[in-house]
Order: sequence, then C-alpha cells, then structure tokens
Amino acid sequence: MPIFYYKARDKAGRLIKGEVEAISAEELKEGLFREDTIPLLVREIRFSSISFETINRFFRHVRHEDLMIFTRQFYTLFKAGVSMDTIFSSMIKQVSSTALKNALTRIKADIASGSSLSQAFARHSRIFDELYVSMLAAGEEAGILEDVLRQLSTLLEKDYEIKKGVKNAMLYPKIVLTVLVLATTFLMTFVVPKFAVFYGHYGAKLPLPTMILIGMSNFVRGYWYIVLGIFLLISYLFVRYYRTKTGRFKIDAYRLEMPVFGQLELKVANARFARILAALYRSGLHMPRCLEVVAGVIGNEAFAREVRMLRDDIQKGATLSEAMGRRHYFSGVMTETTAVGERAGALDELLSTVADHYELEVSYTVRNLTTLLEPLMLVGIFGMVLLLALAIFLPIWNLSTVVGKH
Repeated sequence: MPIFYYKARDKAGRLIKGEVEAISAEELKEGLFREDTIPLLVREIRFSSISFETINRFFRHVRHEDLMIFTRQFYTLFKAGVSMDTIFSSMIKQVSSTALKNALTRIKADIASGSSLSQAFARHSRIFDELYVSMLAAGEEAGILEDVLRQLSTLLEKDYEIKKGVKNAMLYPKIVLTVLVLATTFLMTFVVPKFAVFYGHYGAKLPLPTMILIGMSNFVRGYWYIVLGIFLLISYLFVRYYRTKTGRFKIDAYRLEMPVFGQLELKVANARFARILAALYRSGLHMPRCLEVVAGVIGNEAFAREVRMLRDDIQKGATLSEAMGRRHYFSGVMTETTAVGERAGALDELLSTVADHYELEVSYTVRNLTTLLEPLMLVGIFGMVLLLALAIFLPIWNLSTVVGKH
C-alpha cells in the first residue's frame, strides 16, 4: 500500500502529523474524520523524488531500542490486566520517538473503531514488520496474546544484544582505520608537499616513495572532484545493483563466505532463524507460514532463499530436518537437534536451545573478533607505516647530501 504524509487537528485544536499506509488519500481522510480529527493535508510520499517528508522520514525512523522497550512495556501492562485503550494512552505519553508516537496514536484510534490489534499494527509496516504482525495475529486468534507479547519482547531483546555486540566489536577496527586515513591525509596534504618544494629549490630528485605520495597528493588535491565523482558513482552503482534480486543474492552470499566476518554472519543468521522460528511455531502458525515469515525478516537474501526452499520441501512432504540436510547454510547441530525435536514433539523448545547455542557462539566470536582481525590490521598498518616512513625519512636523510652539493 502507498504511504501518505498527513497533517490534522484534533478536537482540542492540537496539530497532529505523521505517516501511515492507506489504500488511498480519500480512505485516509475518512479515517481521520472518524477519529474526530480534521485533515489539513494528505499527500502521498513518492520515494522516487526528494521532498521534505522523505528526508524527515529518513531521520525519524524508529530505533530498535524504542521498539524493544515499547514491546516490553506493552507486555507488562497487558499482563497486569490494563485495558487496550489505557495501554496505548500510556505508551503514547511515554515513547520518545515521534514516528512511533504517531503510529501508536493511529493504532489506538483504529482499535477504537473496531480493527483487530494485528490489523491496526499492519498499517504501519515500516515500524512493525511481518514477523511482529504475524505473531500478533496468531496470538489473537489462539487467545494467547500475553504469551506472544512475551515471546516478541524476548526476541527483540536477543536480537538487540546480538547487533549491539557485533557493533561494539567493530568499533576498534573502525577507529584504527579512521586514524590511519586521517594521519595519511594530513601527511600527504601538509608535510610531503613541503619536501617537494624544498627539493625543487635545489633541483634534487626525490626518493621514489616520496614521489609516489606526492603524486597521489597532487592528484587528490588537484582533481578532488574526479575522485569524489568516482566514489559517488561506484556507491550509486553498488546500491542500484544491490537493490536488484540477483545483486542482493550474490552480495549477501559473498557476505556469508567472507573470511572471519562470513562465519560470524552465518552464526547470527542461524541464531535468528532458530529463535524466530521457535517463537512463530510456538504461537500456533503452521510451519510453511513460519518459514515464509522467517525468510522475509532474516536479513540476508542468500540465507532467505534457502529458508524458502525449506518451505517448498515441507509442502512436498519432507520434514524440516530432512529439508535442512539438503541445504548449505544449516549446520549438523541445527539439523540433528531439529530432528530430535520433531521426534519428541518439542520442536519449539529444541529450536530455542539451538538459538541459545548459536547466540553463545556469536558472543564468543564477537569477543575474539579483535584478535581474529589483528593479523589483517597489522599487515595493512605495517604497509602504510612503511610507505609513510620511507616517504618522510628518506628525504630527511638525504638533506645533508642535497645541501652539501649546493
């Protein structure tokens, strides 16, 4: 469905604005009138063009932490027996994200108008993904909404811990790389050119490493717009290619095969797969639908393609463990544990156990990521320092010879 940006005034005269999915502008206006608000502006957001709304939307996305905290509070209040209207009124006052606040305002009004909880959440797919909505729908249908909210809360917290751990582990390499680039840029811009001027004054020849750095420095300083243009062009082509079905699959497949990072990403994907599948299966969804949802939210197209293959094999009569055994990205631990769970009738419990196992492996890998990256970083740093040292110190060592000849 298209996404619309709207402005409206409520009965108290307060300005309300936000973004919401709707079938048409007319349908959205009618919905606003039903909520006792007067629409002032309704405009479809077209992402092919740049506008204030699209830029504003980019900077006002809902953070994972905000969604995690909201879900935990939602579960706590629902478990305490608080009514839906009171829950959303309380959440609207507490959340800090403007985008989430606007979405909850609409959800509260939709529920008051007769929509189910999952239907109201589904209208805000940019904030609440297919996994979130599907679990809510299953919880409503089976009458186990409290249990589903608890599972959702746990799922989001586990996901956040994994992402935060990987992000923290990458901080040190990023700092080292940034400092190295800044130091190289400073030397090439301010230090090395002075040697060129000095040696030019005496008509002396510069050492080869210094000439290489000066050539690079002159090119970047004199043709910076070409360098910037090439960088932007490559970035644009990469993004365009990644947005294609083939490009996303090939790049994501390469990400799973990369040294060091590939194994980490594969472990993260397996942990999320097992955790999400266990939660969906426990909520009462049938297995093909569970796998379809997992494929949509797993975050890696190559892995998602294999998950869809699992779904197709199951629809043809295979068990989940048999289907896993035919695929590339599922380990023996995952396959064997799943087979035991199927035979024992405790698939969700053993999938959760596998998820715990992979989350421990991810934590261990993240803690040791710096150690694993040190050889690569040392080689890169040593090469750059050697080039810079030769480029800087060789002219200094030759100064007495150059001056003595003149």
